[in-house]
Amino acid sequence: MLITHIKWDYTTELGLLKVMELRCLLLNIVFISVVNAMLAFGFANLDEARRCSYGRIEKLMRIRCYDMDLKEVPQNLKTSVEVLDLSYNRIRKLKSSSFQRYSDIKFLLLYENMILSVEPGTFEPLTGLQEVDLSNNGLTTIPMGLFQLPKLRNLYMDSNDLRELHHDLQFLETPIRAPIEYLNVANCELHDIPDLGILPNLWQLNASLNPLSNFDADKLGNLCHLRVIDLTKTQMSPCSCQRVTNHLRELGASAQFVPLCMEALDGDACPLNYNRTVDSATFQSCLASAELAETRSFWLFAAGCFGGSFLVLLVFCYCIHRCRKKRQNRRLSQAAQNRKHFVISPRNATNHRLEDQPLHCDTA
Repeated sequence: MLITHIKWDYTTELGLLKVMELRCLLLNIVFISVVNAMLAFGFANLDEARRCSYGRIEKLMRIRCYDMDLKEVPQNLKTSVEVLDLSYNRIRKLKSSSFQRYSDIKFLLLYENMILSVEPGTFEPLTGLQEVDLSNNGLTTIPMGLFQLPKLRNLYMDSNDLRELHHDLQFLETPIRAPIEYLNVANCELHDIPDLGILPNLWQLNASLNPLSNFDADKLGNLCHLRVIDLTKTQMSPCSCQRVTNHLRELGASAQFVPLCMEALDGDACPLNYNRTVDSATFQSCLASAELAETRSFWLFAAGCFGGSFLVLLVFCYCIHRCRKKRQNRRLSQAAQNRKHFVISPRNATNHRLEDQPLHCDTA
């Protein structure tokens, strides 16, 4: 009987365990089915916004959607985002509606995606954009809309195949509005530096790892404030190399990243006009444009200071006037309270008073 009882208990426990396992399996199946149904009918949305990390960097609202296998720009993020990191994803195309909801973006990171095309007007809503990184993508041109952004300072286009970029630049409206200060077009299969017209604010250019077999040193006349240029690992001719070095020396710029060509060159085969770029009309026009921009900035600053000072003075005068008015009203009120009220005495009401006698008054 004891053995039979033990066997029965053991069999019962095994049965209970199997029932529990079956119940857990059924619950998991039901849960997965419910979640799939909710996703299918839109009642649940495991969107990118829940997985993107939110934070602040230098007091700017940052959203980091780094390496999340995104196929397009998410449309359910906070519209107040100022730094948007969408790098290391699988975005193939930027649409004209991609950034319409995020007009406050100042820094946009799109490197290491699969971007092949950008629709016209994509960056038009980003009037406050200061920096954009489109490096390591499959682009064959620079989106022309970027050059019309009024605050764009830093542009990264390195590691894209831009060998046919010069065809698109023929239709570029110059001078461009973007005050570009840093341009990176390294490793883009370029045979010449991009001709973007006069760039009075550009001080650093990275064109390394390009063939630059057709490099035209005269284009440096468009870059009157150039201070650093990187031309390492290029296939520039000795003449072009020497002209770049001479141009940088004339500007007092850094030749640290330039392949210095100090060997003696034949003056007939390679005329080295030291002031060829600096004395060109393009260079002088670039300087004039820079001076005009500085003058405009100075007068805008002066006008702002004058307007602010005038407004402060106006508020100050108004406050003084209010204080004086209140003080005057207070004095009049106190004088009215302290004034004695006089009434005509009944004796003056009789007709027996002589004309030269004064009136008798009673104080109330």
